[in-house]
Amino acid sequence: MTRNELAKMVYLAHGGMTFAQARTVVDEAIELMIQGICEDGRLLISGFGTFKVVDRKARKGRDLGKGNTIEIPGYKTVVFIPSRKWFSEKEK
Repeated sequence: MTRNELAKMVYLAHGGMTFAQARTVVDEAIELMIQGICEDGRLLISGFGTFKVVDRKARKGRDLGKGNTIEIPGYKTVVFIPSRKWFSEKEK
């Protein structure tokens, strides 16, 4: 799902809002989520799941063009862990 698709769903669900307003709401909500993840290292949405910053270790990789071994540096990334409640509702 894209931001536009999400904004369209918000627009359709809320009758008193223009599409531009729905797009602004979606954009601001995403920005607030990004800020929360950057500041706290995690974002918990009850009943949906948790976004969490994790450290990936440095590792060895391969340059497929030349066949050389290269060092891939460590980095931070965001992972999503779905809520158990979400999974149990999907199974019904």
